[in-house]
Amino acid sequence: MTENRAITILSIVGLFCIYLLDFFTLFFSKNGNVFFFEIGNLTIPSLVLFILVLIIGTVNTRAYFLLLFFVLLAFPSPIDDIFPSVPITSLTDRKQVLFPFITRIDIYLWLGIIKGAINHGFKIKDFRLNTILKFLLLLFPFVILVNLFQSENLWYANLILTYSFQYRYLILVLILISYFDLKQYQKQLIYGLLFSLVFLLIEATVNTYMIKSPRLLSGSLSLNTFANISAAIGLYFFYLLRFGLVKKTLGLIVMLLSLFIVIKTGTRSALILYFLAYLLIYLFSNKKQLILNTIKIGFAVVIIVGLYVLGSDKNYVPERYAYATIVERITINYEGTLLSEKIQIAISKETNSLRTRLDLFDTSIQMASKNPISGVGPGLWNLLKNEYKPKGKFPNVLLDSHNDYLAMVAQYGFILTIFLSLFVFYTPFKNFHKIKGKLEPIHFLFVINFAMGIAAWSNAGFFKHQIAAVLVFSSCCLLNLSKVQNEANF
Repeated sequence: MTENRAITILSIVGLFCIYLLDFFTLFFSKNGNVFFFEIGNLTIPSLVLFILVLIIGTVNTRAYFLLLFFVLLAFPSPIDDIFPSVPITSLTDRKQVLFPFITRIDIYLWLGIIKGAINHGFKIKDFRLNTILKFLLLLFPFVILVNLFQSENLWYANLILTYSFQYRYLILVLILISYFDLKQYQKQLIYGLLFSLVFLLIEATVNTYMIKSPRLLSGSLSLNTFANISAAIGLYFFYLLRFGLVKKTLGLIVMLLSLFIVIKTGTRSALILYFLAYLLIYLFSNKKQLILNTIKIGFAVVIIVGLYVLGSDKNYVPERYAYATIVERITINYEGTLLSEKIQIAISKETNSLRTRLDLFDTSIQMASKNPISGVGPGLWNLLKNEYKPKGKFPNVLLDSHNDYLAMVAQYGFILTIFLSLFVFYTPFKNFHKIKGKLEPIHFLFVINFAMGIAAWSNAGFFKHQIAAVLVFSSCCLLNLSKVQNEANF
């Protein structure tokens, strides 16, 4: 048995163990944490739509891939309300937030796997693996197992298993793409991504109108995550347009839709993401001109900062965002031990978000420092946040770390975090540059991962299961295609 074959079998066995243990802990927990059929106004319509999507995907393979990104990213979240769920918030919190032990993404990926298995006589095909992915597939079950043994009760164990969706999705996607040549379906995937963005915009517009919010709010994704993934998709279509891989009109429409979403959400970090991701991709794309590109970007940054300072002095920038105002409200203290002590920020409307983030960062750092090998366990960050907060207490509401890297190290430990962050955010960029021959639209999916890797410094998007599914799918695609291309050229 080859190494790849052994890891493939082990991963599939691990996947079924996760499902079985999740089912067991869900129904045998004595904490009263199992919720059935939380039916809302949109649950039944979502169920009907999902059944229709499953039927279409079953009948036609191209339609399956056309709807894949829609199910992963944009499908209405009320569909998940029909599954038995576990609270990810404390039972004393003002509002109970639930997460299902199985999601519509699990089901849809299984549908594709069954279709592929039927076409290949139900033979198990080996995963295409690189070194990082091999370590990842071995470390993931180890960390989950350690956290299960350390869990205080069945509720915590159930939440760890339920919230291990990143591991589940990774294996499911690897199985799925082992059965299909994705290059044959890239047109469907690209149009599916476009459809997902349009659907999210429509859904967010309706939701915003209904709740009378001054900012564009999605009912399926958090504000920052919605803005960041929209920016990443817009940047992806920018590259397709730049390389002539999409019709000009279509590319411009998607970019404008993306920019519209970012502006209407009022998310400044997502607007910065557009330019920062482009600059860094430009910087690292040509290693032979790395020094020259660095000088160019440095010069551009100096000009931008200079214009900002000058605009502040001349009152062209609103006073609350002016350079002098920001500087007055931030004090650096080199003697502090916590981030919130080292960076002291005055209370104001403009800086409260940053103040809260520093508290969240400190909490994640405390979790990681006290649990460096395996973290506290996936899904337990919110439940345990006040036990690790250095000072005071957070409100009794659902919060996250607002930083994917700190979220990973707090919940998975340092070692797994290194391999997981590399595989999801940065190896797709590396694998893109391994591809030889004609570039095609599917190859540029690395842009989404790279952009979300930058957004990860101020947002925990990878711990939203829709975003995790999209990023895992893109990473596995680029790994699969780079190996196929290289083998073909040898």
